[in-house]
Order: sequence, then C-alpha cells, then structure tokens
Amino acid sequence: METETSKSKINKGLIVLIIAVIAIGGYFFSQKSDGGGASLKVPFPHTFSVAGNTSFACESLLSAYIIGSPEEYLTNGIEGDVAKGTDKVAMNIKDSQTLNFLTGASVGIGTSEGDNFAIVENSATKLMAVWFNENVVSTVVLNKTRGLAVWLKGYPDFPIYGAPNGQIVYMVCR
Repeated sequence: METETSKSKINKGLIVLIIAVIAIGGYFFSQKSDGGGASLKVPFPHTFSVAGNTSFACESLLSAYIIGSPEEYLTNGIEGDVAKGTDKVAMNIKDSQTLNFLTGASVGIGTSEGDNFAIVENSATKLMAVWFNENVVSTVVLNKTRGLAVWLKGYPDFPIYGAPNGQIVYMVCR
C-alpha cells in the first residue's frame, strides 16, 4: 500500500512538473519576437490622376527610417522607425530632363529653389527621377494614374554611425 501511495505521489509530482514546464515554455515562446516588428497603418487616401500635371504638391502619409551601427553606445545593431508622415514636397517638371524637388523643410529655412533631379522616365503613367551627391542618393517615383509617390533616400555612411541608413516617404500628390 505504501508503495502505491509513493508511486501515486511521484506520478502527481511528475504531472505537475510537466504542466509547469509546458506553462513556462508557452510563456517564453509567446514572448519571443517573430521579427515582424512594429506596424503602422493609415487610411488609403482619395486619389486621382495627375497625368496632365507638370507640377505636384505632395504630402507624406507614412515615413520609415532605418539605421545601423556596430557601436554599442549608438544603436549596437540595426533599428527602424515607422511614423505618420509630416513631410510636404513640391515638384515641378522644368524640362524633359529635370524635375525640381523642393521640401517643406527647405522652405522653412528660407530656400526657394529645390534640388534638380534627373528625370529617368516620364510617361503618361509614371515619373521617376534621381538626385545624388557623395553623401546621398535620393529617388522619387510617382504613379501618375493614382497620384501616389514614394521618395527614397539612401546614405552610404551616416557620420559617426559607420553604417548605411535610409528613409522612405509614401506620399499623395495633387
């Protein structure tokens, strides 16, 4: 009788231990990041064709930024940020090869003329242009059918960070 009671206690103890291990494992598994990161969603804007336009007033809907650094006192890795857009941009096709691109931030500091982007393609459905110097490559891609654009900036080496970084701005243009 004593042996059966001991076996019963051992079995109950094992069952409790197994349940505890499963519960603890489940907790840690549910806390593990799937690498999906944060997400932000904004309503899809009312859009319309801007195919006949030679100038465009654009406002940012969503912006994302990514930067990396091996330095522990900085990011010690690669990190990103997604936020509701705040940028405003004016674009004007000057001629068949040039798109003038002026940001609201530039206007805010007193600039009245934007950067001249080289037009790569300008058709009835899309406008693509690029600007670069030794520190940055900047592109803009406009879907003229929907009036939506993407502005991308890439930097090969952010000062003191020692690694590339980039930004993307999703815009609606009118």
